[in-house]
Amino acid sequence: MRKNLAVDLLDKQIRKQYLHTEKHGLFDILGTMYRPVLKNRKIVAASIGYALANGVLPLLSVFIVDFLVRMLTQQDAVPHRLILTAGTYAIVFFLCSSVSSQLKHRNYSYFMKLRMRYMNKALEQFMVMDYGLFENASFLDDAGNWERSLQSNNRGLEGAYHKIFEMGGTMVSALLLGGLLVIVSPWIVLVGIVFVMAFYLIQKNITIYKHNRREELQRTLRRANRFTAEASDFRYGKDIRLFQMEGRFKKAFTPLLTAYKKLYKVFTMREFQLSFLESAALVLIDIVSFFALISRTQSNPLSTAEFVMLLTAVTLFTQTIQLLAQDLAFVKSETLYFGDTIDFVEADLVSTGGEGRVPGEGPVSVEFRNVSFQYPGTETMVLKNLSFTIQSGEKCALVGVNGAGKTTLVKLITGLYQPTEGEILINGVNATAIPQQQVFSLFGVVFQEVQPLALTIAENIAATDTNIDRERVVESLKKAGLWEKVSGLPKGIDTPMLKAIEDDGVILSGGENQKLSIARALYREGTRMMVMDEPTAALDALAEERIYREFNTILSGKTALFISHRLASTRFCDRIILLDGGRIAQQGTHGELVKEEGLYRTMFLTQGKYYQKTEEEVVV
Repeated sequence: MRKNLAVDLLDKQIRKQYLHTEKHGLFDILGTMYRPVLKNRKIVAASIGYALANGVLPLLSVFIVDFLVRMLTQQDAVPHRLILTAGTYAIVFFLCSSVSSQLKHRNYSYFMKLRMRYMNKALEQFMVMDYGLFENASFLDDAGNWERSLQSNNRGLEGAYHKIFEMGGTMVSALLLGGLLVIVSPWIVLVGIVFVMAFYLIQKNITIYKHNRREELQRTLRRANRFTAEASDFRYGKDIRLFQMEGRFKKAFTPLLTAYKKLYKVFTMREFQLSFLESAALVLIDIVSFFALISRTQSNPLSTAEFVMLLTAVTLFTQTIQLLAQDLAFVKSETLYFGDTIDFVEADLVSTGGEGRVPGEGPVSVEFRNVSFQYPGTETMVLKNLSFTIQSGEKCALVGVNGAGKTTLVKLITGLYQPTEGEILINGVNATAIPQQQVFSLFGVVFQEVQPLALTIAENIAATDTNIDRERVVESLKKAGLWEKVSGLPKGIDTPMLKAIEDDGVILSGGENQKLSIARALYREGTRMMVMDEPTAALDALAEERIYREFNTILSGKTALFISHRLASTRFCDRIILLDGGRIAQQGTHGELVKEEGLYRTMFLTQGKYYQKTEEEVVV
């Protein structure tokens, strides 16, 4: 049997064990990050070149100070020698700076490309993971940290790449300056090393503290981002303005903002409590350096040039050590979150399992045996002890009032969800014993809510950008009643949709989008059952009746399930099932149900009033 991750991962402990199977150490994460980098000789050479060119700059500054002060203190100082020395320094400094800058910026995009690879892997996970996991808010809060690691080029994965690249120069500078200061006093270098370790450990403590509360922070951010997206969404613009709903958005957003501020106040307090240790370590470097210079001056008098040179070296060494400590802490923090990304992209989020297969060929039969269902994380049963069979090749209609559970039933039939209780049989085989992708391949589905992608019309219908059968695309459009519209477009089936990518993208009406979705379902080969979930909800009654009449011919040889709130549209079906309150209230042919006293007859007669002319109507 297949796993049911939508239910299994509701439990926090199971979710943690499943998503975070092992604790990633810093070197494990760096190993994962740098496998592709180390295979690229160009990037390795650029990293070494940058480290040398950038790392030597502080030492050049120290030596030029020594030379200039030494020359200025000489009685026979010659101006042109000063100018020549300063000019030489400027040229060398410029060359080293230019080389390091070029090496850094010319390879900047390489690290962005690596981030995009992981971004694609993460997005692919969202596109293939069990549909029911989107109902699990705790799972989304836990898994949501992948976005923090990949959403920016100066934080997360790419930020760590850039920082490590730059850190090569910082480390070379620290080594060169440290080597120079060892001559004065080894204690200066030793205290510098202690400072780096202390700063790193303090920041590590703060980072781990924040990371342990990441799910709480992500929960607040996810909700706040949802409000922000909807408040700025053009689709909701009319309602917000006409009904003055901006106050309601603000009222709902305020508690989230307050929770966000409280969290960051806690984080800031943690940093404040430990910041004095960082400051104490930094002051200690200055004190040790000062006494070391004084001690050296007393034991072995220094010239003015030597004293100024060493003082400059100490100052630059302190700055370099501080920068190195900050960079190390940054890398630790960002790689910690990248570890969550690794967990997410490597997790098996598809309910794998099941080695069964659907026997036979052609149309399939579907049987519900005592099926009950509640959405993951809720207590309400949407469907209750439901039993019925759709025979092979039968055209069956499912009708009912809004909220009766019709769309939920479609999700169960197509394998997007698994029953809470009972079983669903396809050609007599338990659906949970069949691999998920095989279940998906059985069905051609048209859902009520249609969201076309920013691709061409042909790509939307074929659901691919390769090996598109253009003749079948046109034929599907004709059957769905959309060819007249598409054929009149300048680029025909190659017309891009929406304006998110292409400025000349076409935006179809709600009814046209539904026809597009119908064409996609008709294009798909190998389907053994068609499921139409309110496929014509955005069409008028006449257009809907015409399309349903054509379905009767188009879908011959396939099992078909139609869901509609307009009862008259499904009269051609072999059988109609009326769902009410998650249970089957009535079933039979249209003629049989109209004759019976019951909900179907009441609904049919009520709907009929809206389409019948009364004697008072005057036709002009």
